[in-house]
Amino acid sequence: MQNYPNLSVDLSNCDNEPIHIIGRIQPHGFLIILNRHTLEVEQASDNIHQFLDADAKALTGKTLESITTGNEYDSLLLLLGNNNSQYAHILQLQGRKFFAFLHLSEGSLVLECESFEHGTNDEKRLEVISTYSKLQIDLEAADSPEIQSQLVVDFVQRLLDYDRVMLYRFDENWNGEVIAEKVKPGIHSYLYHHFPATDIPAQARALLALKPIRQIANAAGTAVNIVPYINPTTGKPSNIIESELRNPSEIHLEYLRNMDVQATLSISVQMKGKLWGIIACQHQTPVFINYWRRQLCRNVAQAYANALISKQEMRDVSLLEHKKQQEEQLLRQVLKSGSISEGLFSEDLNLLHLTEATGAALYLDNQLYTKGITPTHEQLQDLLQWITENVQSRVFSTRALAALYPAAAAYISQASGLLVLEISKFKRDYILYFKPEIQESRIWAGNPEKPVVTDSVRIYPRKSFNKWTELVKGKSQPWSVNEEEITQHLLKDMVSVLLKNQTDALTGLNNELKKTTNALSSKNKRLEEFAHIISHNLRSPLSNMQGLCNLYTTKGEVAHRTDIIEMMQTMIRNMAATIDDLNLILKSESELGLEWQQIDLQEIIEKELQTMKPLILQTNATFTTDLAVTTITAPKVYMESILHNLLSNALKYRSPERAPVVQVSTWQERDTIWLQVSDNGLGMNLDKVGGRLFAMYATFHRNKEAKGLGLYLTKMQIEALGGAINVASAPDKGTTFIVSLPVAK
Repeated sequence: MQNYPNLSVDLSNCDNEPIHIIGRIQPHGFLIILNRHTLEVEQASDNIHQFLDADAKALTGKTLESITTGNEYDSLLLLLGNNNSQYAHILQLQGRKFFAFLHLSEGSLVLECESFEHGTNDEKRLEVISTYSKLQIDLEAADSPEIQSQLVVDFVQRLLDYDRVMLYRFDENWNGEVIAEKVKPGIHSYLYHHFPATDIPAQARALLALKPIRQIANAAGTAVNIVPYINPTTGKPSNIIESELRNPSEIHLEYLRNMDVQATLSISVQMKGKLWGIIACQHQTPVFINYWRRQLCRNVAQAYANALISKQEMRDVSLLEHKKQQEEQLLRQVLKSGSISEGLFSEDLNLLHLTEATGAALYLDNQLYTKGITPTHEQLQDLLQWITENVQSRVFSTRALAALYPAAAAYISQASGLLVLEISKFKRDYILYFKPEIQESRIWAGNPEKPVVTDSVRIYPRKSFNKWTELVKGKSQPWSVNEEEITQHLLKDMVSVLLKNQTDALTGLNNELKKTTNALSSKNKRLEEFAHIISHNLRSPLSNMQGLCNLYTTKGEVAHRTDIIEMMQTMIRNMAATIDDLNLILKSESELGLEWQQIDLQEIIEKELQTMKPLILQTNATFTTDLAVTTITAPKVYMESILHNLLSNALKYRSPERAPVVQVSTWQERDTIWLQVSDNGLGMNLDKVGGRLFAMYATFHRNKEAKGLGLYLTKMQIEALGGAINVASAPDKGTTFIVSLPVAK
């Protein structure tokens, strides 16, 4: 008999098989479909007379009051007001008790009933409760998923006495594998066998997720029609997808016959809201499992799922914590080395330690770095191009790269599995992890690729479930949640490092720009001063020379001409001295880019004192040094010039009342080196000097040797080194110059 009038269904379209409008139920209960507003019967199963004094066809269009006695109708109305399909209700009709199941379907109420059973006696019930409690304890104490799985199938088989109880787990492609099994003697085992996804089509899996328990009590039983097939209110078949009693499809029934199975019970195992697997019970003869035991199996499945999740999370958290510590150490290595490639690719701890990958690659700033077993550089360049063009997410993984990128078939032994971490798509910067191919034997319950038998009407389900072995190629071990999570931590930290490096680089460039701007500004200012000097110190003497030349031509007497020539010679000497000074300034300017080197300060001081020795002896001067810092990194010519000017000034501006005493000292505070030169000389009134102390040609004592260039050059050179110079002085109390210089890095 066809389940669907005027509709042909075969294996080629079984995913779209309309099992929701199958129009038939199993015979161990009855079904009534009611108008939710009027509570009039729209449809009923043709076997209702086997349970109640009622006829399906005669009942259509009437209310249920006609099949109730006493106050049963009031109780029924209360039930109909609570359309919770998750649990059964106890309902009494015509003096008989039923388990009643109620749910709402496309505007209609679907009421289903199966005969009520009191269940087991008190002693048996106590035994079952005790055994179930022990199962929960054992599940939590079990050391492995394999032990947990076996505990479950053992318990369910003892509880229900089915010939075969299997724990069936789905893979990422919805193929199933039997990971635990309990069978009676003489029953064929499917342990570790695989079943193709087509054995449980997409809509059947969706139904298992929606309704955790599905029973087929007798696959050979006669199905019961729902009459009429077309709902008179809606004008179409009623949707009974959530029905407890819905009859299986013809394809599924034939599938069971081919397995020599007449009764099944399927309990879905859901992990975090997703269908994970099935506890599949099978028997060679009809078996009806009452509601009490079905619900207990549902609780067993949930307890198993909770125990699996709990153990897995404990293992995951412990492993993840260890990997996080390694990732943090990698980050410290990167920060210490200042290089992502050096930090991630060291020998002791590197990025491979974070995963089970056997190879890794980093493509950063157009440079390719590899670790472990990887494709060649040329192959990696092509792979990176494919990733850039085809991978849209920042984190991407596959265990079968060649299936997505055929060129990867050339190196499946190195990189069947790929994990991609995108650092920058714009710059094409990536971290790649690789896992090798694992060739594994997969045992199928029958050949999943073997064509099924066909005739002119339909395609039949496969008839053979004999052992068939397949060699799985081109796949790696899957990427675990831990691997993806810890590598995302790595990605986040490396992006942060890059952003910090870019920020530091921009800050450094900005600082360099500021220094360059300040240097140019300072140089421009000096050029203005230079132009002023030329204008003042050369133009005026030249004008005077012009006047003397005119005078020379008008004065005829030799004596007058001799005087004029002497005056002209004096002016020429003064202009020559000015030009020498300007050359000195220009020389100092040209030395701004001199090489920096480590300098012995004591050596420079002793050299300068040796040069000044005649004047030291003449003035009976005393020089002492207290050098906490003995070396400094700077252009040597600058430090020689700075110390020469400061030390020579100490003698040049000595007091006539006492012998000169000069103290030179150095020390360091954090990133600054201090140089101090103190004397007991003439000193000066800084209030009167004001800001002119370091100006060009500024002199404040009557000393024929004073030109006013030394301190000007000293300040210019110190500032060129990034430092500063300050002075403390008072008339007849001496002078102290304090120089601060940054520690060269």
